Amino acid sequence: MRDFDFDGSVDDAWRAFRNDLADRAAQLRIGDEHHLEQTQGFPDGPHGTLTFTLTRAHRIRCTAHVVDLHTTPDILAEQLDALTAAGWRLLRDGRLIIEVNRRQVDRLAQVAVDALREIWEVVHPAFLEGDAPPAPEATIAVGAYPVSREHLLRLIVGALEDIAGRRITLDADGDVPLPTGSLPSWLRVLTEEPTIEFVTTLVDDVPDAAAAAQFVATESVRWPGITLVLHQTSLMAFQSVPMTAFHRENLVSAVGHWLQFTAESAPGIITAIAGTARDTAPHGDALPDPLQTLIVLDEDGSGLDAHQVATICRHDQSAILGYIRTSQEQYLEWMKSAAEADLADDADEAAACRREEQAWRTTTEKLRAALRLVVLRGDGDVPSQQVR
Repeated sequence: MRDFDFDGSVDDAWRAFRNDLADRAAQLRIGDEHHLEQTQGFPDGPHGTLTFTLTRAHRIRCTAHVVDLHTTPDILAEQLDALTAAGWRLLRDGRLIIEVNRRQVDRLAQVAVDALREIWEVVHPAFLEGDAPPAPEATIAVGAYPVSREHLLRLIVGALEDIAGRRITLDADGDVPLPTGSLPSWLRVLTEEPTIEFVTTLVDDVPDAAAAAQFVATESVRWPGITLVLHQTSLMAFQSVPMTAFHRENLVSAVGHWLQFTAESAPGIITAIAGTARDTAPHGDALPDPLQTLIVLDEDGSGLDAHQVATICRHDQSAILGYIRTSQEQYLEWMKSAAEADLADDADEAAACRREEQAWRTTTEKLRAALRLVVLRGDGDVPSQQVR
């Protein structure tokens, strides 16, 4: 027993637990839930309850709640900062969520384990209890062999209409416009071969063609399945998927991969090529403290007036401008998420996203009103240097 390594044993147990958790999460189907909670042997304080689900957009989500965090304000703020830095998002209803695609399920499991150990101070996975999703039954996949471009296009449109629950209208070129928000993109069926292609223009006018070419040559490998192409003065992105045999699940996977790329990766590429990024969140991905305070104190945008918002923002004109940009980015992101949920036929998710979108729009308007007060000195003539 003298050679027993307690810390090593605990780390091994958590490593095995993380691997098992990743396997369980990867097997989730829509409608399944996998719960984790500290055992009832610890009645005092929060229990660290985590719920894993699969969204209609086929993303694996882990959900916690702010009421399950520490009740002391200073410690609560530290825990929120730590969770946000790890990739969790705080919603207006108090939920904390983080979601990934299936290829990143191991990362999600690690984030969950980190939260259990660091936020809820679970010493060993033996102190956790949970339920497992039922084992999936085997299914038989039935596909179709398209005989022409028109046949494949009908199969594509029919599947998309079934997923979205609405009519799909082709554009003038016979392509399918996709719900990718401020970055327009299309799905088109090639004429010369049974292949579908997703396409978007990332940058219309590349400012430095040589630097862009270097970026494409060295960085393209970061996005498997995506092809970056410099065409004249534009930077374009493509995703090609052979459809010799058509099956709905292959289409769903391809659309999900493209929507994830346009939402998560495309903005960074645009920033790298066009140089348009502005740092509005100085602490990694965490929201600035005043903006975080606003969404905690004013969940639906009706609880604070412009004077109070200006006070929370310390009457700082430059900071308020930054918070307005961040709020605009937030409501655009939620608007895009709502469109993705519509495409995945997830009405509940779409409604939740639109509530978040509207709340951020209201926050943006409140910040604009506060900026007007600060600029026009209509907030009680409080000099900004006197406010700490």
